[in-house]
Amino acid sequence: MSYTSWHTYGYGICVSDIGRPSVERIRNLLAMAPVLQEDIQEWLDRCGITNPDYDDYMGFDQDFKLGLATILKKVILEAENVEFEACDSCEEKDYLLFCPEYPWNRQNQIKLETEEDVAELFRKYTSVLADEPIDIDYQSVENGA
Repeated sequence: MSYTSWHTYGYGICVSDIGRPSVERIRNLLAMAPVLQEDIQEWLDRCGITNPDYDDYMGFDQDFKLGLATILKKVILEAENVEFEACDSCEEKDYLLFCPEYPWNRQNQIKLETEEDVAELFRKYTSVLADEPIDIDYQSVENGA
């Protein structure tokens, strides 16, 4: 029997600290990314969900099961053209991180030049989901299987 572990390093947030935002707040977030909003609505329709609740929206990420972290990642990518990394820890907490990357892998994305630029982007989107500010800091997320 073997165990493999991995770390994801970056500057960002623990999405689990947001808690369970209301459906209205989730809809407000999705309104910032109309293509994703349509994709999620089509998925809900295929699933026969006519009055979605929080858990229904979180079920959209069938691949990685990262729920709100995946939705935030996709909203920011569509609205801002910035790719963040959604991941989870062995403590079952979800994160969204701006990770170190080779410059040529970010060719088509907007350039975030400072720590404050990244923090401002996180604040813009987390403020839609929560009234209280979410801590933004350097993270080392460990997981394994």
